[in-house]
Amino acid sequence: MLANVVLSTMIVCIPSTFLAVLIGVPAGYFLKVKRFKYRKMLIRIVYTLSGLPPVLAGLLVYILLSKKGPLGFLDILFTKWAMIITQVILIVPIVTLYTLSGLKNIDSVLENLDYLNVKGCKRYTAIVREYLKEIVYAIVLGLSRAISEVGGVLIVGGNIEGSTRILTTAIIFEITKGEFSNALLLGAVLLAISFTFNTILQILQGDAFD
Repeated sequence: MLANVVLSTMIVCIPSTFLAVLIGVPAGYFLKVKRFKYRKMLIRIVYTLSGLPPVLAGLLVYILLSKKGPLGFLDILFTKWAMIITQVILIVPIVTLYTLSGLKNIDSVLENLDYLNVKGCKRYTAIVREYLKEIVYAIVLGLSRAISEVGGVLIVGGNIEGSTRILTTAIIFEITKGEFSNALLLGAVLLAISFTFNTILQILQGDAFD
């Protein structure tokens, strides 16, 4: 049971984080370097969505994917796909916001690239190399957020044993049964995984042993 729950957790959290980073990092870069009408309003929206309640995100996805919803034809409610979609909605604003604040001195970097006449894919590769540390930080931050989520994935996943039950929803299930020892065991596993991610984050930040 434990191995299956941990595996389901990884199957949901890793792809959702990957997709959120693919969306959030370019979005953060765009908001940082581009100047356009309503930019500040869009940034405020991102700030607001970074605190989006998981249960609200889950409810919105549930409505979209229900049989009477606009995406009901996909028939993916109460599957890992629905959980991944919910996670992406929750993680993208966080990754976008961190990228927006993490691209320090980007103007001088872009000026140097212009001076060297670096364009196309080489230009973006150079930017990624320059801010690789911040990008990895965003990945770990997003993954930590994903692995601790419960409300949204519980709504759209249904906490189905052997299918959509992950660590956080399994903890809730064990508590409702009164199996507090099992809930604590699952919590310890969740903390161990979170600790691993946080350790990686500290090492990447260069202050793991300060």
